Amino acid sequence: MRKVLKAAVCLGLSLTLGFSTVAFGAEKKEDITSKVGDKKGQVSSEIKGMEGIQDVKSGQVIKAAKKSKGARAVQNTTAYRINTQANVNAINQRIQKGQFNVVGPITTSKQVVANIYMPTNGKLCVAFGNSYVDQSTGLITSTPANCSVTITDSRGNSIASSYPDDDTVIANYVNKGTYRLTVSAPYNSAVATGYLPYYYSSDNGNLSGTAKYIAGNGGNNYQYFSVSKRSQVWTDLVSAKGYSLKSHIEKKSGKKWVRITDQKYSYNSNIRRYHALSKGSYRLVISGTSKYDFYTARYGKKSYTGKYGTKKSKSKTIKRKKSKTNVLTASDAKKKSHWYKFKVTKRRSTQFKITTYNSSGSVTATLYKGKKKMSSRTAYNPSYITFSGKLSKGTYYVKVTKNTKNTSGKYIVKYVK
Repeated sequence: MRKVLKAAVCLGLSLTLGFSTVAFGAEKKEDITSKVGDKKGQVSSEIKGMEGIQDVKSGQVIKAAKKSKGARAVQNTTAYRINTQANVNAINQRIQKGQFNVVGPITTSKQVVANIYMPTNGKLCVAFGNSYVDQSTGLITSTPANCSVTITDSRGNSIASSYPDDDTVIANYVNKGTYRLTVSAPYNSAVATGYLPYYYSSDNGNLSGTAKYIAGNGGNNYQYFSVSKRSQVWTDLVSAKGYSLKSHIEKKSGKKWVRITDQKYSYNSNIRRYHALSKGSYRLVISGTSKYDFYTARYGKKSYTGKYGTKKSKSKTIKRKKSKTNVLTASDAKKKSHWYKFKVTKRRSTQFKITTYNSSGSVTATLYKGKKKMSSRTAYNPSYITFSGKLSKGTYYVKVTKNTKNTSGKYIVKYVK
């Protein structure tokens, strides 16, 4: 029984997500040319077993088991919700304090029966630690016992079953309600069992900056958030099983929800999605979820209210070695353009860079000298566009354009040298 609840880790109680952006690739200078460099904005994800998890003290288990010896009353318990990493920490504290459900000894003919209440729809899991009891002394041994475990619904239909010693029984998707847990000892044996029920909800809810655990339901899931100012918004969506997930963002317009971004796949590479949104109510629509999966989702935002020119004659000046940051939002019209200008005081090697953060649609940057168009490049993903080469004295203009209705994202324009 020293291993009670250790098996809970196997399904992902200790799911830990490490988020970090990937540095941009080195740039190669070219004479009076421009280029688009790839910057996918990947997010690193790590799903691993929790280190330093505490074993249950066997003395606590024996004490609890002796108190319940011979008791066959139906236990009623509520499954513990796994929603964030804080829940995992709380589970660890319960393990350290021995706060779990213990019943024993049981035999082949005398079963453990418990009613487990699940507050929402989702994935129901029951972690076990079953050990044989020495029938001559009544003490728990260190030998794991393969008990027969069944979880049934209110109609008596089996929704999950297994033969765990230290393991977890999983009902991949069930509705809110009460379920019956039955545990039977191996033939002609006595066993003490410790169990801990927990669940991942598949209900719709609200997103925050904290990774939220969500169970797949075989269909769509909706996670809501709001924006108070013109902002860059990013979303992370990570499958625990490495499955592919589809997602897009919708904005509330009156009583309807309108899709404002392209639908994107999130594979095991866990690419961060960047968008720019105006004030309003939004939801991340996660589609194609599997009942066998659970995943994490979160979002972040930062407002940008910088000024920009709406036409060439009103271009905003950028001084050498300075930059400006702004956004093209999903609410902006297609072909919306922002104008900037910079001056070259004498013929010399010059570099001007536009870094884009758009995971939907595309952005085009165009370089002009006076009325003459010198170069134009398009970024279809979070990328960078660089205009570099020897430029003669004069004033140059850069136009940043939203190409499609669903294009949105932050961008940075910088007069490098």
